[in-house]
Amino acid sequence: MIVYLDVLILENLIVNLFLLYITAQSLRVRAKLINMIFSSAVGSIYVITLLYPKLNIFSHFPFKILIAAIMILIIFRRIKFIFFIKALGIFILYSMVLAGACIFIEYSNCSNYISCFAITNFSYKKLMISIMIIYMLIHRTIIYIKDRKDLRCLIYDIDIVMKNSKKTVEAFLDTGNELREPATNLPVIIVEKSVFQDMDLNTYDKFYIPYRVVNGANGNLQGFRPEYIKIHGSKEELVREVIVAFCEEKLSDFNEYHALLSRGVM
Repeated sequence: MIVYLDVLILENLIVNLFLLYITAQSLRVRAKLINMIFSSAVGSIYVITLLYPKLNIFSHFPFKILIAAIMILIIFRRIKFIFFIKALGIFILYSMVLAGACIFIEYSNCSNYISCFAITNFSYKKLMISIMIIYMLIHRTIIYIKDRKDLRCLIYDIDIVMKNSKKTVEAFLDTGNELREPATNLPVIIVEKSVFQDMDLNTYDKFYIPYRVVNGANGNLQGFRPEYIKIHGSKEELVREVIVAFCEEKLSDFNEYHALLSRGVM
Protein backbone atom coordinates (compact mmCIF):
# COMPACT_ATOMS: atom_id res chain seq x y z
CA MET A 1 0.00 0.00 0.00
CA ILE A 2 1.30 3.45 -0.94
CA VAL A 3 1.01 6.12 1.74
CA TYR A 4 1.58 9.78 0.94
CA LEU A 5 3.06 11.22 4.11
CA ASP A 6 2.18 14.86 3.36
CA VAL A 7 -1.45 13.96 2.67
CA LEU A 8 -1.63 11.80 5.79
CA ILE A 9 -0.24 14.58 8.00
CA LEU A 10 -2.57 17.19 6.45
CA GLU A 11 -5.63 14.95 6.96
CA ASN A 12 -4.68 14.32 10.58
CA LEU A 13 -4.06 18.03 11.15
CA ILE A 14 -7.59 18.86 9.95
CA VAL A 15 -9.12 16.06 12.04
CA ASN A 16 -7.19 17.14 15.16
CA LEU A 17 -8.17 20.77 14.58
CA PHE A 18 -11.82 19.75 14.37
CA LEU A 19 -11.61 17.65 17.56
CA LEU A 20 -9.90 20.46 19.48
CA TYR A 21 -12.41 22.95 18.11
CA ILE A 22 -15.46 21.04 19.36
CA THR A 23 -13.67 20.29 22.64
CA ALA A 24 -13.24 24.03 23.24
CA GLN A 25 -16.90 24.56 22.32
CA SER A 26 -18.03 21.91 24.79
CA LEU A 27 -15.99 23.55 27.55
CA ARG A 28 -17.30 26.98 26.48
CA VAL A 29 -13.77 28.33 26.38
CA ARG A 30 -12.45 30.49 23.56
CA ALA A 31 -9.12 29.19 22.35
CA LYS A 32 -6.76 31.05 20.03
CA LEU A 33 -6.76 29.68 16.50
CA ILE A 34 -2.95 29.76 16.33
CA ASN A 35 -2.77 27.57 19.46
CA MET A 36 -5.26 25.12 17.98
CA ILE A 37 -3.30 24.87 14.72
CA PHE A 38 0.01 24.34 16.57
CA SER A 39 -1.56 21.71 18.83
CA SER A 40 -3.10 19.96 15.81
CA ALA A 41 0.28 19.96 14.07
CA VAL A 42 1.88 18.23 17.06
CA GLY A 43 -0.79 15.54 16.96
CA SER A 44 -0.57 15.09 13.19
CA ILE A 45 3.22 14.65 13.26
CA TYR A 46 2.76 11.89 15.86
CA VAL A 47 1.14 9.73 13.16
CA ILE A 48 4.64 9.10 11.78
CA THR A 49 5.20 6.62 14.63
CA LEU A 50 2.63 4.31 13.00
CA LEU A 51 4.57 4.15 9.73
CA TYR A 52 8.12 3.46 10.88
CA PRO A 53 8.77 0.16 12.71
CA LYS A 54 11.65 1.69 14.68
CA LEU A 55 9.22 4.19 16.21
CA ASN A 56 6.57 1.57 16.95
CA ILE A 57 7.17 1.78 20.71
CA PHE A 58 5.83 5.35 20.68
CA SER A 59 2.50 4.19 19.25
CA HIS A 60 1.56 2.35 22.44
CA PHE A 61 -1.38 3.53 24.56
CA PRO A 62 0.55 5.50 27.25
CA PHE A 63 2.27 7.61 24.58
CA LYS A 64 -1.07 8.30 22.88
CA ILE A 65 -2.45 9.65 26.16
CA LEU A 66 0.72 11.70 26.64
CA ILE A 67 0.40 13.30 23.19
CA ALA A 68 -3.28 14.06 23.83
CA ALA A 69 -2.33 15.70 27.14
CA ILE A 70 0.36 17.81 25.44
CA MET A 71 -2.16 18.92 22.80
CA ILE A 72 -4.61 19.99 25.51
CA LEU A 73 -1.91 21.93 27.37
CA ILE A 74 -0.87 23.72 24.18
CA ILE A 75 -4.37 24.90 23.29
CA PHE A 76 -5.72 25.87 26.71
CA ARG A 77 -2.53 26.70 28.66
CA ARG A 78 -4.33 26.21 31.97
CA ILE A 79 -2.74 24.60 34.99
CA LYS A 80 -5.91 23.77 36.96
CA PHE A 81 -5.91 20.00 37.32
CA ILE A 82 -9.69 19.50 37.25
CA PHE A 83 -10.07 21.55 34.06
CA PHE A 84 -7.17 19.68 32.45
CA ILE A 85 -8.65 16.24 33.22
CA LYS A 86 -12.08 17.36 32.00
CA ALA A 87 -10.67 18.76 28.74
CA LEU A 88 -8.51 15.67 28.17
CA GLY A 89 -11.47 13.35 28.80
CA ILE A 90 -13.73 15.23 26.38
CA PHE A 91 -11.01 15.31 23.70
CA ILE A 92 -10.39 11.55 23.99
CA LEU A 93 -14.13 10.84 23.99
CA TYR A 94 -14.68 12.82 20.79
CA SER A 95 -11.68 11.09 19.20
CA MET A 96 -13.16 7.66 19.99
CA VAL A 97 -16.60 8.66 18.69
CA LEU A 98 -15.14 10.00 15.44
CA ALA A 99 -12.97 6.90 14.97
CA GLY A 100 -16.01 4.69 15.51
CA ALA A 101 -18.04 6.72 13.02
CA CYS A 102 -15.30 6.39 10.38
CA ILE A 103 -15.10 2.62 10.85
CA PHE A 104 -18.89 2.35 10.63
CA ILE A 105 -19.03 4.36 7.39
CA GLU A 106 -16.20 2.31 5.87
CA TYR A 107 -17.81 -1.04 6.62
CA SER A 108 -21.31 0.14 5.73
CA ASN A 109 -20.10 0.75 2.16
CA CYS A 110 -18.68 -2.77 1.80
CA SER A 111 -20.69 -5.43 -0.08
CA ASN A 112 -18.45 -8.16 1.33
CA TYR A 113 -15.46 -8.59 3.61
CA ILE A 114 -12.87 -8.47 0.84
CA SER A 115 -14.19 -5.25 -0.70
CA CYS A 116 -13.66 -3.46 2.58
CA PHE A 117 -9.96 -3.37 1.78
CA ALA A 118 -10.32 -2.40 -1.87
CA ILE A 119 -9.85 1.14 -3.19
CA THR A 120 -13.13 2.56 -4.47
CA ASN A 121 -14.15 5.88 -6.00
CA PHE A 122 -15.88 6.96 -2.80
CA SER A 123 -13.65 8.27 -0.03
CA TYR A 124 -15.30 8.56 3.35
CA LYS A 125 -12.21 10.43 4.59
CA LYS A 126 -12.75 13.21 2.08
CA LEU A 127 -16.41 13.40 3.08
CA MET A 128 -15.65 13.56 6.80
CA ILE A 129 -12.86 16.12 6.37
CA SER A 130 -15.09 18.26 4.14
CA ILE A 131 -17.83 18.21 6.78
CA MET A 132 -15.31 19.21 9.47
CA ILE A 133 -13.94 22.12 7.44
CA ILE A 134 -17.43 23.36 6.50
CA TYR A 135 -18.58 23.13 10.12
CA MET A 136 -15.61 25.12 11.45
CA LEU A 137 -15.95 27.78 8.74
CA ILE A 138 -19.70 28.20 9.31
CA HIS A 139 -19.31 28.30 13.09
CA ARG A 140 -16.52 30.88 12.90
CA THR A 141 -18.59 32.98 10.51
CA ILE A 142 -21.60 32.88 12.85
CA ILE A 143 -19.43 33.91 15.81
CA TYR A 144 -17.93 36.78 13.80
CA ILE A 145 -21.36 38.05 12.71
CA LYS A 146 -22.70 37.78 16.28
CA ASP A 147 -19.69 39.65 17.67
CA ARG A 148 -20.12 42.41 15.06
CA LYS A 149 -23.82 42.66 15.92
CA ASP A 150 -23.09 42.87 19.66
CA LEU A 151 -20.44 45.50 18.99
CA ARG A 152 -22.80 47.65 16.91
CA CYS A 153 -25.27 47.70 19.81
CA LEU A 154 -22.64 49.52 21.90
CA ILE A 155 -21.72 52.13 19.28
CA TYR A 156 -23.46 55.52 19.37
CA ASP A 157 -23.34 58.60 17.18
CA ILE A 158 -22.38 61.59 19.30
CA ASP A 159 -22.18 65.31 18.54
CA ILE A 160 -19.37 67.19 20.28
CA VAL A 161 -20.71 70.74 20.36
CA MET A 162 -18.19 73.57 20.76
CA LYS A 163 -18.48 77.36 20.69
CA ASN A 164 -18.62 77.82 16.93
CA SER A 165 -18.57 74.30 15.56
CA LYS A 166 -19.63 70.71 16.01
CA LYS A 167 -17.98 67.35 15.45
CA THR A 168 -19.93 64.13 14.93
CA VAL A 169 -18.16 60.86 15.70
CA GLU A 170 -19.05 57.25 16.38
CA ALA A 171 -18.28 56.28 19.97
CA PHE A 172 -18.05 52.89 21.66
CA LEU A 173 -19.55 52.52 25.14
CA ASP A 174 -16.60 51.23 27.17
CA THR A 175 -18.12 49.91 30.41
CA GLY A 176 -14.64 49.68 31.91
CA ASN A 177 -13.98 53.38 31.37
CA GLU A 178 -14.74 55.24 34.60
CA LEU A 179 -12.44 58.20 34.04
CA ARG A 180 -13.42 61.49 35.64
CA GLU A 181 -11.65 64.83 35.62
CA PRO A 182 -10.63 65.51 39.26
CA ALA A 183 -11.41 69.26 39.41
CA THR A 184 -14.86 69.20 37.80
CA ASN A 185 -15.74 65.55 38.52
CA LEU A 186 -17.11 65.34 34.98
CA PRO A 187 -16.96 62.01 33.11
CA VAL A 188 -14.27 61.76 30.44
CA ILE A 189 -14.71 60.53 26.89
CA ILE A 190 -11.63 59.63 24.88
CA VAL A 191 -11.51 60.80 21.25
CA GLU A 192 -8.86 60.26 18.59
CA LYS A 193 -6.85 63.47 18.25
CA SER A 194 -7.10 63.30 14.45
CA VAL A 195 -10.81 64.14 14.75
CA PHE A 196 -9.84 67.70 15.77
CA GLN A 197 -6.87 68.14 13.43
CA ASP A 198 -8.60 70.92 11.47
CA MET A 199 -9.58 72.86 14.59
CA ASP A 200 -7.78 75.31 16.85
CA LEU A 201 -8.44 74.29 20.45
CA ASN A 202 -6.01 76.73 22.05
CA THR A 203 -8.90 78.96 23.11
CA TYR A 204 -10.14 76.24 25.47
CA ASP A 205 -8.80 75.62 28.95
CA LYS A 206 -6.65 72.52 29.15
CA PHE A 207 -7.45 69.70 31.55
CA TYR A 208 -5.15 66.87 32.59
CA ILE A 209 -6.79 63.59 33.51
CA PRO A 210 -4.72 61.00 35.41
CA TYR A 211 -5.28 57.37 34.47
CA ARG A 212 -4.01 53.93 35.40
CA VAL A 213 -4.28 50.76 33.29
CA VAL A 214 -4.51 47.13 34.37
CA ASN A 215 -0.78 46.42 34.08
CA GLY A 216 -0.01 49.25 36.51
CA ALA A 217 1.15 51.84 33.97
CA ASN A 218 -0.15 55.36 34.54
CA GLY A 219 -0.04 58.80 33.01
CA ASN A 220 -2.09 61.87 32.13
CA LEU A 221 -4.43 62.56 29.24
CA GLN A 222 -4.81 66.09 27.94
CA GLY A 223 -8.29 67.32 27.15
CA PHE A 224 -10.73 70.20 26.97
CA ARG A 225 -14.30 70.96 27.96
CA PRO A 226 -16.77 71.41 25.09
CA GLU A 227 -20.14 73.11 25.52
CA TYR A 228 -21.84 69.71 25.69
CA ILE A 229 -22.20 66.44 23.82
CA LYS A 230 -25.37 64.97 22.37
CA ILE A 231 -25.69 61.18 22.30
CA HIS A 232 -28.05 59.80 19.66
CA GLY A 233 -29.66 56.66 21.05
CA SER A 234 -32.21 54.38 19.44
CA LYS A 235 -35.02 55.75 21.62
CA GLU A 236 -33.87 59.15 22.86
CA GLU A 237 -31.14 61.75 22.68
CA LEU A 238 -29.02 62.49 25.74
CA VAL A 239 -27.26 65.79 26.40
CA ARG A 240 -24.29 65.62 28.76
CA GLU A 241 -21.47 67.80 30.02
CA VAL A 242 -18.14 66.02 29.70
CA ILE A 243 -14.40 66.43 29.35
CA VAL A 244 -12.98 65.33 26.00
CA ALA A 245 -9.54 63.73 26.28
CA PHE A 246 -7.24 63.15 23.31
CA CYS A 247 -5.82 59.84 22.17
CA GLU A 248 -2.95 59.62 19.67
CA GLU A 249 -3.61 56.00 18.61
CA LYS A 250 -6.52 54.58 16.65
CA LEU A 251 -9.17 53.13 18.92
CA SER A 252 -10.55 50.65 16.37
CA ASP A 253 -8.53 48.52 13.96
CA PHE A 254 -11.41 48.61 11.48
CA ASN A 255 -12.37 52.29 12.00
CA GLU A 256 -15.73 51.30 13.44
CA TYR A 257 -15.55 54.04 16.06
CA HIS A 258 -13.28 56.95 16.95
CA ALA A 259 -14.21 57.63 20.57
CA LEU A 260 -14.78 55.82 23.86
CA LEU A 261 -17.75 56.74 26.01
CA SER A 262 -17.44 56.61 29.77
CA ARG A 263 -19.97 54.57 31.69
CA GLY A 264 -20.73 57.69 33.73
CA VAL A 265 -21.98 59.48 30.61
CA MET A 266 -24.85 57.06 30.12
